[in-house]
Amino acid sequence: MNLTNLNVLLTKLSLIFPYLWDKLWSAFYKRAMKHCGKGVYLRPMSSDIKGLEHLSIGDGTSIPKGSTIYCTGAPLTIGKKVIFGPQPTIITGDHRIDIIGKYIIDVTVAEKLPENDLPVVIEDDVWIGANVTILKGVTIGKGSVVAAGAVVTKSCEPYSIIGGVPAKLIKMRFTPEQIVEHERILKEKQ
Repeated sequence: MNLTNLNVLLTKLSLIFPYLWDKLWSAFYKRAMKHCGKGVYLRPMSSDIKGLEHLSIGDGTSIPKGSTIYCTGAPLTIGKKVIFGPQPTIITGDHRIDIIGKYIIDVTVAEKLPENDLPVVIEDDVWIGANVTILKGVTIGKGSVVAAGAVVTKSCEPYSIIGGVPAKLIKMRFTPEQIVEHERILKEKQ
């Protein structure tokens, strides 16, 4: 075995322990969630996930390593068969910044306003590209695609393709007729 092959083998072996560690802990994380569907792929020890009691994930969804998910005082609902590219960030709240005479970091949870924490909903069959940030109060419609690097601050309709900073509609995935046909075919497969 030459040195290159040995390095490749050792590199691959080094990935086994983190994968198994995530596999072990994912069972505990899934039980701590508000809801976790069947066949959910999760890498909790390779990610930063907070607020599990507010997190719901549907069947067949894949949450990659390197994910940042902060469910503050508001829920995050991720639908069925949602896929994420590397390094997604989803945050359901933010800080209150309007109190005079108080540092932002010193504002307590009790002092937050209802609008500081708002739900995020990612409906079924959505593809979130690499390095996407999704902020509070957003619903990403069924079948949508979010382009890599987007910062999503507003909701989008089903079957939208959105991107940019802040994210805006690029185009629709399908025509209205194609949407009807697509949904009919998917329903027949169930």
